[in-house]
Amino acid sequence: MTATPPRRKTARMVKLVFLCRRRSDLTHERYVERLLGGHVPLALRHHPTLRRYVVNVVEDTRGPAPPLDSIGELWFDTLADYRERLYDSPAGAGIIARDVAGFMGSTVAYVTTEHVHRTPAAPPDLGRRAPGGKLFACLERIPGMARAAFRAHWLERHVLLAIRHHATTRYVTNVVDERFLRRIQNRYPRIASKVFLNLTRILSDHLQRTTERYVAARSA
Repeated sequence: MTATPPRRKTARMVKLVFLCRRRSDLTHERYVERLLGGHVPLALRHHPTLRRYVVNVVEDTRGPAPPLDSIGELWFDTLADYRERLYDSPAGAGIIARDVAGFMGSTVAYVTTEHVHRTPAAPPDLGRRAPGGKLFACLERIPGMARAAFRAHWLERHVLLAIRHHATTRYVTNVVDERFLRRIQNRYPRIASKVFLNLTRILSDHLQRTTERYVAARSA
């Protein structure tokens, strides 16, 4: 396990976070089967600009968390690679669209800046569930607090305390830069002022793709 400076972030990479909910006619178990067994292989095949892909299967929630089924984390070299060069071909785009329509009920996505504070020395194996558990928390600043002040307090004060007193193996803050996508009607809260915090427990973390470029960025 290694600890990194609290303001360290994955430079030169854009990270998108997708909050996903299944279709109402599917069970959570069937949704997970369609996601991991069907959609993930198609995404890896038809998204040539995708640099890293993590699927978090929601197993439990705490507090007022929205009823999600999965949270996707996708890395690209640039935001334009997602907006303009996501698919390998028009046929690939059609394949993905038909697949998503078969199991996805609603999705909302955010462009984030990732700050890695603590990470294991060795990454998990690709295509397998990562060991342990993972907590994915959505945080919002208190009323009257400026966004810049919230970010500064979290990254410069709170993270130092958390690293010192929490026995986590990995600790990541994803600061939301913009709300990016809403597909179909959803009931998720507006969280443009929030951060996503990857800690340790509620989610199964399935690492689907990584690259030497991403590893180099993490080591810089």
